[in-house]
Order: sequence, then structure tokens, then C-alpha cells
Amino acid sequence: MISLKNFFRIGFSAFAIVCLLNVTSCTSGSKDTMPVENDNSSATTSSSETIVPNPQADSATTAKTETTESDNEKASVHVVTIENMKFNPATITVNKGDQVTFINKDIVGHNATEVNKVWASPMLQTSQSWTFTPEKTSDYYCTVHLVMKGKIIVK
Repeated sequence: MISLKNFFRIGFSAFAIVCLLNVTSCTSGSKDTMPVENDNSSATTSSSETIVPNPQADSATTAKTETTESDNEKASVHVVTIENMKFNPATITVNKGDQVTFINKDIVGHNATEVNKVWASPMLQTSQSWTFTPEKTSDYYCTVHLVMKGKIIVK
């Protein structure tokens, strides 16, 4: 017969193994085990979409905006930081033609996917970013962590 002490030791060990497997499944795995992502093959993509490996962003600010000029038009770049399993800021308001940059400052990979799959970022690992130009107001979420949600309001 197993003693109560050994029962709890075995139970705790099994619990710890299950927790470790859950954590590692968030950051690793083949495409067969990862959630399906939008490859954007049917959506029109902007030529301004990029992945930057080492972004410089200040996560202490709630929203960062930069203004650039191209062809006598002023466009702003709005930064959404992904940190602590949240999009920060969760809701942003941009003007038509502005760009939005998602920067992952979390310890696990994330993405940003529009709820109707109109646009989707690639999986962003720590320190990676993705920039695009939203065309209309949309809600989005992380397909790996469904509790992570945000909204882009386009004026």
C-alpha cells in the first residue's frame, strides 16, 4: 500500500510535468500542433508590412506614435506592445493611412489576428515586430492565447 506522503509526492510530480508540458507547448511545436494562422494569401497586403528583429520600443508608455512624411502626406506609426499576455494599449485610434506596429516584449510568442481573418501578423517571437496599415476599424486577438484581445479604430 502506498503511503500518503508518497501519494502526494507522485501527484505533485505529475502535476509539475503537466504544467511544464503546457508551458512548452505555447512556444514550440510543429505547424501540425500550432493553431492555424492566416497566411494572408487571399487578403491584399500592403507593401509596408515588415518584420523587424530588434525593435526599440518603450513599454512604459501606453502608446507611441511617430510621424513620417512621404509624398507630402503625414502618416503616423502607432506602437502596440505585447507584454504580460496583453496588448498595450488594448484599444488604439488611428487615422486612415497610419501604420500600426506590434512589438512582442513578452517571453513567449504571440500574434495579432483580425477576428474575421482579414489580416494577421506572423508569429512574433520575443523582440520581433510587425507593421501594417489598417484600412478599417477591427477587433483582433492572439490565436495562441485567446484571452488576449484588442481593437484598432480607424477614423
